[in-house]
Amino acid sequence: MPKKFSQAEQRAAVALAKTLAAALPAAHRSKASGIASGLVRLRKNPTPAADVREVLKRYSVGKDALTALAEAGVLTPAGGEAYRIALPDADTGGVEPKAGGDGTAAQSDPGDARADAAAPSNSAADTPKRSEGPRRPHPLARATTIRKQTPELTAVRRRIIDLDPRLWINGYLLSTPDAFVDYERELGMLSAAMERSLTIGDGTLTTRELSYRVFGDEKFLALDSEGRKLLRLMGVADLVRTRHVAKTDLLSFVPRRRRHPRLVLSENLDPWANIRDALFAEKRTRILGKRVDGAVFGNGHLAMGSHQLSDLALTLAAERVRILYWGDLDRAGLAILAAVARDAASSAVPLEVRPFAPAYRLMLKRAMKRFPNPLDNKPTDQTEDPAEGLALLEPHLKDKEAAYLRALLDGARMIPQEIVTAADL
Repeated sequence: MPKKFSQAEQRAAVALAKTLAAALPAAHRSKASGIASGLVRLRKNPTPAADVREVLKRYSVGKDALTALAEAGVLTPAGGEAYRIALPDADTGGVEPKAGGDGTAAQSDPGDARADAAAPSNSAADTPKRSEGPRRPHPLARATTIRKQTPELTAVRRRIIDLDPRLWINGYLLSTPDAFVDYERELGMLSAAMERSLTIGDGTLTTRELSYRVFGDEKFLALDSEGRKLLRLMGVADLVRTRHVAKTDLLSFVPRRRRHPRLVLSENLDPWANIRDALFAEKRTRILGKRVDGAVFGNGHLAMGSHQLSDLALTLAAERVRILYWGDLDRAGLAILAAVARDAASSAVPLEVRPFAPAYRLMLKRAMKRFPNPLDNKPTDQTEDPAEGLALLEPHLKDKEAAYLRALLDGARMIPQEIVTAADL
């Protein structure tokens, strides 16, 4: 595990990032903070040229960036295959040689340059503390700007500096430690996801899929969420790369007529869009090993008790329709499965409703790997009775899967559909 930045190293990284942003070619300026952090972390002077090249390679820059660093006076040949690294003075902006040994700079002012530049402090603000019990972070609008220095705040800021520099280089987290303490778990996950990556996501996942993959919460990156607001405040919201899915009501895609069509009814939009794309764009006829003739977006509870599913079945001119229901694994999701199965009895066209077992089993497999303890999954405040839906699904599960699901439901936890992505289908 890399050694944490000292206060002096943190100030040097911030100042060096400014120098690099001005010196690097335009195509590489967004990588300035990462390169600056990498060079400071080398903690060698002179530094082997191979180590310097490795830092540049990590951010996909080459000889043009190396030339720019040399012209800016950041790198100077030190004989043989080595460079001497000079770091900008955080206070004056000038360039000073990097210290050897443990890498700490000559100045040791414990104050944080970014925090000192923040808005005036609230003198009554206390040192931020981790919340106890269920996590319910405060709204970011209530986070307090703190300028003062205390041993506790210094320790918090050192944890902040250990994150990817892009998360703290604009100074928000350093000057608002309340926000960091409330979201330290998510920020650690985000920092890990950003390692060796120029963006947050590569554009192949939907927003909800990416949100679950990174944070274990499919709604953390929603446009109106506190998570997305936190990204904006840190200046990294424009780094999010996701695949857009338009929102709609109950919607179906059944490309051809069948006497006995088999349709996947999805509770949520993103999984429906993934199946629809597989059937339409890829001309697939099987999803997770099952023949599938179409996909229906249930839009949460909309497919339950509204007769829309029965009306859709009438338009298909089919003799019988088999519905493979797929939703979130939580009390509410299984209650919807049970309700849809009950409603099928009153349909004008015979409907046979079953759980889409391969998808549910894949959800459980992914969750069991990520959270061996089922109670580590996302908590909910749901009170629905899942017994009827569980009875429909359990016969399709292995014993260990069923035990995990029962514990998850007893603890009012959930596994969202978005744990399964388009690439899995």
